[in-house]
Amino acid sequence: MLRSLSPLILLLCVQAHAAELDPSRCAAIDDDAARLRCYDALARPALAASPQPTAAPAPTSSAAAPRADAEAAFGAEQLPDAPAEDDGRIDRIESRLVGRFEGWQSDTEFTLENGQVWRCVNCRSVYYIRDNPRVTIQRSFLGGYWLKVEGLNQRAAVRRVR
Repeated sequence: MLRSLSPLILLLCVQAHAAELDPSRCAAIDDDAARLRCYDALARPALAASPQPTAAPAPTSSAAAPRADAEAAFGAEQLPDAPAEDDGRIDRIESRLVGRFEGWQSDTEFTLENGQVWRCVNCRSVYYIRDNPRVTIQRSFLGGYWLKVEGLNQRAAVRRVR
C-alpha cells in the first residue's frame, strides 16, 4: 500500500512547493521592498542550482591600455620571433573573423579583425557558412589554443602565425 501512495505523496509535495513559489503571489505585493524579497526568494533555488558566470568588470580608461597590450600579446609566444616567456595575463580573446567564413580544414588560416592570423592544427573538416562571425580563442590547459566560432558546436585547435 505504501508503494502505491509514494507517487501521490510526491505529487502533492511538488504541487505545494510550486504554489509556494508562484510568481503571481509576488506580483500582488504592493510594497516594493517586500515584492523584491519575494522575487529573490523565488530565484534563490534556481540560482543555487546553476553555476553563475562571473562577469568581467568593465574596463576603465586606465585598464583599457593593458587589456589591449594583453590581447596583442595573446598567443604571441607561438610566433617564430617570440620572446621566451608568455605574459599570461589573459586566457582568451574575443574578436570577429574578417570576411566570409565557410568552415575549416587542416591548415585553414583565420584572420581576425584585430589583425591576428591563426591556423588550424590537424583539424578535421567542418562546413559552416557565416559572414564575419564572432570567435573566441581560448588558451588550453596544456598551452595550446582553441578557436570557437559563435553558433558552431565544434572547436578547432589553432596556432598563431601572425
